[in-house]
Amino acid sequence: MIKKLIFILTLVLCVIVCKAQVRHKMFVGSNDMGQYKLNIIPIKYDSTVSDITILKCIDSLPGGYFHSKMYNLLYADDSTRMAIQVNEGTYLFHTRFEVVEYYKNGAIKRRTYYNKHEMKYWEFSLYADASPKEKGKYRTHFPEEPRLKYHSLKKGKWQYFNADGNLVKKEWYAKDGTVKRTKEYNPPKRSFTTIMNPKKPKGKPYVIQ
Repeated sequence: MIKKLIFILTLVLCVIVCKAQVRHKMFVGSNDMGQYKLNIIPIKYDSTVSDITILKCIDSLPGGYFHSKMYNLLYADDSTRMAIQVNEGTYLFHTRFEVVEYYKNGAIKRRTYYNKHEMKYWEFSLYADASPKEKGKYRTHFPEEPRLKYHSLKKGKWQYFNADGNLVKKEWYAKDGTVKRTKEYNPPKRSFTTIMNPKKPKGKPYVIQ
């Protein structure tokens, strides 16, 4: 009972904080990117901050039936670097979230997609030089035990790449989230994903002001 009360109070506090006015800063990209406004939400990002915490905060902000919004988080230890960008879109009453995490060099670390129930259904992660790392889909698993919360499990085919961006392994997942088949590539091979995500060792220079 006490744990539930603490959880509820923490959630209410999070909602109150997130409903505070969103702070704005300008994002100055490389010469071909121009400028655009960042909507900084009041959470400093580090490894302890989960996507669900961020999405619950954003979900508490006012929105409409048909809208598309962008929110940003800065690194807790470096306020000049963008850590997370969340793109929220509502189309035909269905809300979707895209969570984009960045390395400090400006390169994308991962793209994760969530449905309106804050359950992830697709993820694509990359190395710091922008070459592919792994990608695949998720399914929502509803446990038979009522007291257990539903959660996301890997589904279908997942692909894994080495530091050069070449394909090294594929895995196929069963409905219970376990691996049912694996195929390894030795030597690693180039794939369509490799070609579409070439290396960019220098990252994307930018300034937040």
